[in-house]
Amino acid sequence: MAYEKSFNLELAKKLAKSENPEAFLEDELGHMKHRMLQLNSAREKMNKGFSQVLQALAEAFPNVDLKDPNFQDTPNRMARALIEVCSGLGVEDREIFSTSFPSEGYNQVVILKNIEFTSLCSHHFFPFTGRASVGYLPKSHGNGKVVGLSKLARIVDVHAARPQLQERLSSAIMKAIQKELDPEGVMVVIEAQHGCLTCRGAKKANASMVTSALSGNFKDDQKLREEFLSLIKD
Repeated sequence: MAYEKSFNLELAKKLAKSENPEAFLEDELGHMKHRMLQLNSAREKMNKGFSQVLQALAEAFPNVDLKDPNFQDTPNRMARALIEVCSGLGVEDREIFSTSFPSEGYNQVVILKNIEFTSLCSHHFFPFTGRASVGYLPKSHGNGKVVGLSKLARIVDVHAARPQLQERLSSAIMKAIQKELDPEGVMVVIEAQHGCLTCRGAKKANASMVTSALSGNFKDDQKLREEFLSLIKD
């Protein structure tokens, strides 16, 4: 099933657009082989590093039994998990917005709200989880563009899969949409709970952080901002 999922998400789309599917696939398989070996090399190094982390933990707390079956292969699992949750680092914004459509004169706000995500705080490498609401105002003239709603969810997923601050995540999503679609404006609002706040330090389990990023008309027009906020309100 993993191969079928990968095919439907990426390869099928690229194959459909290629003039020579066999040559394209041969080239693609070469890139995949190189990339898989590169990732595996990184995993091996992380595996060694996480092994040292566990050994240091046992040094700090001698009652930790690293022979416990639950610790077996833990460094390897930690390495694979880190590669997975940081996988957005290998994706370009233009790949997400590779397909767009004419706005056909549409000049009202387009919003996708409550996009669930999990990201990684670059300060403590603890996860933070929440929801993003993304909106843009297409140009109604000239080369105005709109995209399928899955693209808005994907741009959130890709930028979330990176170590960062929530403030940067909000700004990065906004800038990506502004650059690739060139709309009249973009607005992003994110609310999330942070592991570094809920399970350590201040330990505030119910606290959540809200950030926003705006460009163009959303920054200049208060009524447009208010419309966006009213539309994403649950």
